[in-house]
Amino acid sequence: MKIEHDFHVHTNLSLCAQQSATLDGYIRKAKEIGLKRIGFSDHFWDEKIEGANGFYRPQNYEHVASLLPEIGKLDEPELKIYFGCETEYDPYHHGVAITEEIAEKFDFILVPNSHTHMMMPKEYYTPYQKHADFMIQAYEEIIDSPVSRYITAMAHPFEAVCCPYDNSILIDLISDDQYKRLFERTAKKGIAFEINVASMHSKTPEQIENCSQIRMFRLAKESGCKFLFGSDAHDLQKHDTYSNADLIADLLDLKESDLASIAVL
Repeated sequence: MKIEHDFHVHTNLSLCAQQSATLDGYIRKAKEIGLKRIGFSDHFWDEKIEGANGFYRPQNYEHVASLLPEIGKLDEPELKIYFGCETEYDPYHHGVAITEEIAEKFDFILVPNSHTHMMMPKEYYTPYQKHADFMIQAYEEIIDSPVSRYITAMAHPFEAVCCPYDNSILIDLISDDQYKRLFERTAKKGIAFEINVASMHSKTPEQIENCSQIRMFRLAKESGCKFLFGSDAHDLQKHDTYSNADLIADLLDLKESDLASIAVL
C-alpha cells in the first residue's frame, strides 16, 4: 500500500528541529516522494495551562501559529496542507496540555505518552517496569482527558523518546492483554494510532518485520484502531526513508479503510 500522507512534521518553529526544516523545503520533498497530504505538527504547550518547562514555555499558540501566514501563501493544488500540533501529556494535571478553546484552532492534534525524557521523573528509568507503567498511566490519562475528542492520534505510542536504553525493552514488557485494553478504548474514542517511522529509518526490511513495534501495530489493528502515519521529521532528510511507511503498511495488510479519516478525505 502506498502511504500518501505524513501528519507528523516539525518545522524550525520546533526548538528541537533543524533550521533547514522550512515549509518550502518540506513541500518540495513531499512532492518528490508523492505525498498528497502533509500535516505540520510543531511542539506546543498551551500557555493557559500551568507547568510548561523551559522547552515548552516559548512554544505557545502565538509561536506555532506564525506558520499560518506562510501556509496561506501557498498554492499547491496537488498537496493538501494541514496545520496541527504535537502537544504534550500533562502529568501535573493528569491530562493534556491544551485547552478546548485552542484545540479548536488546529486541523489535527497529536499527543504522545512517550516523551518520558521530559515528563517522567528520572528515577523511573529503573526498574524498567516503572518506566512502562508511567507510559500506561499517561496513555490512559490522555484518552480520558476532557479534550480527548480533539485528539487525532496518539503520537509514537510507547516508543520512549531519548531513552537511555533500548526502548523495545519497554514495549516488550507490556502484555497483549494490556495493549488490547488500551487500544480498544482508543478505537472507541475515535483516536487514531500513529505509525511513526522515525525509529525505523535505518532498519532493513527484515529488521522492521521483527521489531517490537510491529506486535503493537498488529494488536492496535485487531482492536479496531485506525492508523495515521508520520515521519516525525525534524529535518528534510527524514523523508529520504519514508518508503518504510509503505513497507509497514504491507506488513500489516492495511487498506484505505484502516486509515484515519483525515488521511483519506
